[in-house]
Amino acid sequence: MNTIRLFFTIFIFVVYNFQVFANEKLYIDGNTLFYNTDLAKKQVNAEINWDDADLIYKILLENTTITTIQLNSGGGLIAAARYISDIVIDFELDTYVSGECSSACVDIFLAGNKRVLQKGSWLGFHKGSWAASDMKNYYEFKKEEEGWSNPFEFSSWLYEDTQEEILRQMKYMLERGVQANFIIETLRADNEGMWYPRRKQLKEAGVITE
Repeated sequence: MNTIRLFFTIFIFVVYNFQVFANEKLYIDGNTLFYNTDLAKKQVNAEINWDDADLIYKILLENTTITTIQLNSGGGLIAAARYISDIVIDFELDTYVSGECSSACVDIFLAGNKRVLQKGSWLGFHKGSWAASDMKNYYEFKKEEEGWSNPFEFSSWLYEDTQEEILRQMKYMLERGVQANFIIETLRADNEGMWYPRRKQLKEAGVITE
């Protein structure tokens, strides 16, 4: 009976760890969950995505001693990053960046109770963008469902949606204690590049806490 129980325990341990480490971006060391999308650049879903979000939630549920999530990512799906941010807030985690945390990754960083940027590391900001080809594809795909009879009706919807998106991001950053004037600067950042503020700016603006 003891042998069977031991075998079953080992089997569960191996299966669980295979699921975690099959995603190269995520691993645990002590009380820290490491989330590094640079480790999976050859994967199709290398950036922040919904699969990562679901796995992070599962890992945190099953590892209650985790207190910190360490980040290194150039970004990804903003909706998935927001979901991960809510998870980080709900689990009351601290956030730590070693390397670079840019674009959607910053939303996850801001979710931390304590937010630490390792010296020599960077936070990157830029305003959102939507390529014309992707916009056209979205219109063609959604026009019947949304009732858009022409591109002008889609443009009217897009105008309102863009304002709502900007307002949502501003509210989130304000909620996390970031100063309003700094938020405005992030909205001016070139969407084809990246703005990397200096540590002093980040600390004065309330982006990093230590």
